[in-house]
Amino acid sequence: MVSRLTREKVVAQAAALSDEIGFHELTITKLGRSLGIAPPGVYRHVDDLDDVRRAISRLASREAAMDLSSVCAGLSGVDALAALASGLRGWASDHQGRYAALQTAPARDDIEGQAATEPLLAVFGSVLRAYDLEGDDLTDAIRIVRSALHGFISLEGSEGFKLERDLDATFDRLISSLDTVLTQWRRDALDLSP
Repeated sequence: MVSRLTREKVVAQAAALSDEIGFHELTITKLGRSLGIAPPGVYRHVDDLDDVRRAISRLASREAAMDLSSVCAGLSGVDALAALASGLRGWASDHQGRYAALQTAPARDDIEGQAATEPLLAVFGSVLRAYDLEGDDLTDAIRIVRSALHGFISLEGSEGFKLERDLDATFDRLISSLDTVLTQWRRDALDLSP
């Protein structure tokens, strides 16, 4: 007996397919074929390709938040930062399409999209609050950490590193550098000497 197709199943298949072929390679035709239905049948469950992509992004936000929250639980400071960074790197490697879907923030009027990103931002915020950051400092720190990690993850994923230096050693140095910046951040704000 064939199970009934639902929006959730269509989105789950779209996410899996995007991991396989690439987020930007996903089309309604390819999704329909992977579901074993004619492409027009996909439109019974989604509005269009943009709707599918937004749904993948929301799913990816929830999944990444759960995974990263789990690996960071009970940790603080540099240990939490290292767990967050390594967890995101591993998750991105395992879910390349979903990771790509995370890179476009939902529009401010996209209530459902904004709600889906809150748990993921909360994980980042929780890790970085241990550095005594709040308000604009916390927002800036989240952006800086995310940018640094995304740069490394993207270059690694596209084989942008060709020197013989071990990538894990460089990644550890990146985490250590971020820890130094975050630790110094509060001191600089308070005009304390190191």
